[in-house]
Amino acid sequence: MEWDCLTDRKRFNDWYLVERDRFADAARDADWNAVFEELEKEPRWVNLPRPGNRSGFAPLHQAAWHGASITVVSRLLAHGAWRTQRTRDGRRAVDIAREQGHTHLLELLEPVAVRKLPAPVETLEPPFHALLRATTGSCFEEVEHLLPPLSFLTEGPAVEVTFTVVGMMGGFTYRLIMGVLEVHAHSRMDADRGDFYWVTPEGWEKVKR
Repeated sequence: MEWDCLTDRKRFNDWYLVERDRFADAARDADWNAVFEELEKEPRWVNLPRPGNRSGFAPLHQAAWHGASITVVSRLLAHGAWRTQRTRDGRRAVDIAREQGHTHLLELLEPVAVRKLPAPVETLEPPFHALLRATTGSCFEEVEHLLPPLSFLTEGPAVEVTFTVVGMMGGFTYRLIMGVLEVHAHSRMDADRGDFYWVTPEGWEKVKR
């Protein structure tokens, strides 16, 4: 799955903005046929909000807002939509459905932990984010990047999240492997596969793969 961490629309190519805006428009307008047609071509987009991430509404949040049918929401979840994903103001899809009175979606949208993190999120996320900052130099200072949460990893048996960092000519992929949070830093400039790290509440260490 892909995490969109960029908040500046100017960082996207014009052709990409057109495609992503069309996808976001379809979800905003509850045009679910168009949404699923796009996801057949670009399945990694299922959790992406409109470029620029102003509201942070991904397709599942839009479905919750509109009170979409159980069939539509189930299809989004089958495509990998994250129940734990939050909007910029901190709401999950289940929170939005509850606010809008769409009670038929509450049970389906309630997050389910299929897999546990190796440590509580409040102790594991800070060193994870510290690793990202430490290994990107000034990239995060020059361009705003929204740091990804770890909650997504609990939603399936083998969730893998990738995101691009401006100035790095690449980005990061993180996942759980053998009960450990593994972070892979990769760049088009790497002569090899890049660098791998294991993250614990105590910090991180570089490992060989």
